[in-house]
Amino acid sequence: MDKTIDQLNTSAKLRVSLIDGNAINFSPKPRSRKRYGVTVRYYESGSEAVSKRIDYQIELSVEQFKNEHKTWQLCFDKVELYIDRHEPDLVSEQLASLAMGAIFPVKVDVNRDNEIFRGIVNHPDILSRWMKTKERISDKFEGDITELYLKKMDQKLADRVELEYALRLDMFWSVFFHPQYFKYGSGLDREMRFSFPAVAYRNLVFEGRQWIDPVYTDYGTYHVGFRSTEMLTEDLRFQMHSKAANEMRLEAQWDLDQAGGLLKHATVNWSLLNGRESEKRIFFSAYEIEARQEPVNGQLLQEKDEEMFGEVKKKGFWARLMS
Repeated sequence: MDKTIDQLNTSAKLRVSLIDGNAINFSPKPRSRKRYGVTVRYYESGSEAVSKRIDYQIELSVEQFKNEHKTWQLCFDKVELYIDRHEPDLVSEQLASLAMGAIFPVKVDVNRDNEIFRGIVNHPDILSRWMKTKERISDKFEGDITELYLKKMDQKLADRVELEYALRLDMFWSVFFHPQYFKYGSGLDREMRFSFPAVAYRNLVFEGRQWIDPVYTDYGTYHVGFRSTEMLTEDLRFQMHSKAANEMRLEAQWDLDQAGGLLKHATVNWSLLNGRESEKRIFFSAYEIEARQEPVNGQLLQEKDEEMFGEVKKKGFWARLMS
């Protein structure tokens, strides 16, 4: 009986519109503006009480290149950081908040698959903001630890590729840029890998099944899901300070705009398990809280100078400084 009802409900919904090979068409409208509310909740020892909570907002703006087909520039700003429902108050938290204000906004160019292909394109602006932020930090804090922090940040921020690598260790970044616009095939699913920073300073790779629902959701979005179970390695067990846990589970869901395929909502539920018992859990959520479309007046971005995008050798990451 329930199956029949589900079939009737599905048939009454509008089937998703896909392009060649059953792929979602990524084609965001230029001058789109979105604001997301992001929350990361951490749970320990199987408790339902939140042990740590981080909240912030992401402001996203979209521009389109005038002289390049299927190319967009996305600008991300990260604002309104709260830790355990209050503004950063510990010295380490305040340093992270100040550095966040220097690094963001970040601009990247993406192609029709929402893949970054030129890296960070406003790196000079970031360096300029950092010089001003460094003065504020020097005025507010003093001592050998502060001097060492500033010296390391100078070294790390000077390397554009190192900064790009660190951004991939940001949860929102990992979720937003996870591949979703490929060909799903006739079954509307395929095997996929999802990199998610469930452990500090490290992206864990989960192999699992990813699928797209055949009909739009009740609020008119594409719905994409991913599910994976991975056995725990000895080095991860040591890093997570666990003696008994034997596996990790991850479930992720994305809702994408019907017009353009931009992210609307996303959740990720990661668990560290000992049998059926949960030792640790992370619940990530990002929800669109504002969306608007500004008029396009024809003054879209011009083609960029190729000298800005030379190859830079990858050297490592600085993300631990920001935690």
